[in-house]
Amino acid sequence: MSGSRHGAQGEASAAPLRKDRIWTAGNGAIRTGWLLAASLFCYVLVAVGGRYGLIRAFRALFDAWGVDSANIHRAPVWARMVYAWNDAFSALVFAAATLLIARWLRRLWGLGMPLVQAPRGALWRSALAGVLAVALVAALCLLPDSMRLEWPLTEPVIGWRLPVAALFSLIAVTAEEIFTKRVLYDGLDKHWNALWASVVVCAVSWLTGGLAGSAVGILNGLLLGWVGCALYSLGGLWTSVGFVWGWRFAMTCILGFGGGEASVYRLYGVSEALLTGGDAGPMHGLWATALLAGIAAWTAIKKLRDNK
Repeated sequence: MSGSRHGAQGEASAAPLRKDRIWTAGNGAIRTGWLLAASLFCYVLVAVGGRYGLIRAFRALFDAWGVDSANIHRAPVWARMVYAWNDAFSALVFAAATLLIARWLRRLWGLGMPLVQAPRGALWRSALAGVLAVALVAALCLLPDSMRLEWPLTEPVIGWRLPVAALFSLIAVTAEEIFTKRVLYDGLDKHWNALWASVVVCAVSWLTGGLAGSAVGILNGLLLGWVGCALYSLGGLWTSVGFVWGWRFAMTCILGFGGGEASVYRLYGVSEALLTGGDAGPMHGLWATALLAGIAAWTAIKKLRDNK
């Protein structure tokens, strides 16, 4: 009896795995394509349904109050506060929701925890590198007399809005990087490979970066996403967060493209728009392309040396 029972158990253990199904593979795990689709769906739901839904709700509220940029100075103090900080509030809600879905999705992908670790010094070192890289792009735009500053380098505009903009920019970039790197990149690297992980993350980073409108802008958006993936594979999450944040913050709030009243300087186009990006900003110019491509090449060389 015992021998027949052990024989039956042996036959059961040697039985073939279940056949592949539409949703699951032979081992019962959810297919990678469906995991990717679910992750992107959740992210779009949060980004579009959450963040942009809040923005539209605030706009509807301001329309109901009859408040706009022309008459906001006549509105009550509390209305001015809501008008000034509604974008920041929307960004915070988006970041919190992104972190929640990232934690859940990371478990769904079968990845380990914790979701994030302490940044230590990597965040600030890489952020400084991102700011310095943008400063180099600005120098390349200014030195050949291809661009102009609205006010001299000796007269920077540094107000209370700058650190506030830096903080909310960091929160938004951190949330995006946690989703794209700790969920998408790690998951696709585990189930497929690092190349496919980088390709997908680059596409998602470009879609969320808002750099449509020119072929060079699209290319630079993809290159920035690629550099972020390379830095993540080399130095971890906070290295990619720091560089992407430093680059974006410098482009918007230091060089004035999209920074509004929080801008330290403002560049405007004069000539050679193909190199500088003109009034569209350096991210639509070939100087930024050359620098991002150089950083990408450096990360590839460093990774090859580390693997030897």
